Amino acid sequence: MKNFRYRLQALLKVREHIERERQKQLAFTTQKVLDQKNELVTIDQTRTSIMDNQRERSHKPFCVAEMLVVSRYLQKLKRDTLVGDELLKVLKKDEEAKRKQLLEAARERKKYEKLKERQRERFMKEFEQASAKESDEIAITTYRYKKKK
Repeated sequence: MKNFRYRLQALLKVREHIERERQKQLAFTTQKVLDQKNELVTIDQTRTSIMDNQRERSHKPFCVAEMLVVSRYLQKLKRDTLVGDELLKVLKKDEEAKRKQLLEAARERKKYEKLKERQRERFMKEFEQASAKESDEIAITTYRYKKKK
């Protein structure tokens, strides 16, 4: 029996490679999104702790300069939060685009795998038919040979 050989195997390997690369890109982008979310959480925790600290200190006499510094720092944290939110939106859009690219690459790979399976099935069917035909011919030849004697 000759072996099945898929003529488009190289193309299938390329599609698999493309899919793996897209998976890596998606993982990298997803990590960026998670990092940005963590950064926003850290900013929010910092803001909360500073506000709590200021509430505690407000019962005691305080310095106006210190209050201005804290106020400016809280404003900076607020700006950082807004910028971080916008960056997170952009990163999420990028992540969604990478996910769509990965899905497209997976579809392409599956097309070639299905084609490979269909060709393998056709090959096996043809091989079985050829084997059946050969065994029928052998049986007919044996029958004729016995009939002749």
